[in-house]
Amino acid sequence: MTPTEPSDPPKPPARPSTSTTLWTTPANADVLLYEYLWRAEHARGLEDGKKVRPCLVVATYESRGALRVITAPFTTRDYAPETTVEVPAAVSRHLRLDGRSRIVWTDLNEFSWVSSDVRPGTDGTPHLGKVPERLWRSVLDKIVAASVRPVHRTA
Repeated sequence: MTPTEPSDPPKPPARPSTSTTLWTTPANADVLLYEYLWRAEHARGLEDGKKVRPCLVVATYESRGALRVITAPFTTRDYAPETTVEVPAAVSRHLRLDGRSRIVWTDLNEFSWVSSDVRPGTDGTPHLGKVPERLWRSVLDKIVAASVRPVHRTA
């Protein structure tokens, strides 16, 4: 046997990219930054949301070779307790959200990943973190029980 030469030293990890093609695929319970289009705005003929906001990934699925993502928006005002789920203080702190945050489960958006409406945060990725499975399940159960249909976004 002949001795082998030592391999080159390991390369440092690559810097996070702001390219949407390299973003991690979203999963249930993820929280993303997204330009959310409210159902009422869509009904008025608008195609773009007015504000980039945190949104909970409620579900994902494959359709015609594309990943589809269904999200529910977070809000801090103008909410009704019967149509929202309170975000526990510890979860709000973990995600760096306002302590008044609630998830609106009666208004959903569905879009293809990666939509131009998904926005990077300060670290270059749209991912803010995850909510606990129990919170995600609570939102999902309400959506399913009420048969809430999402606004289908084309972008």
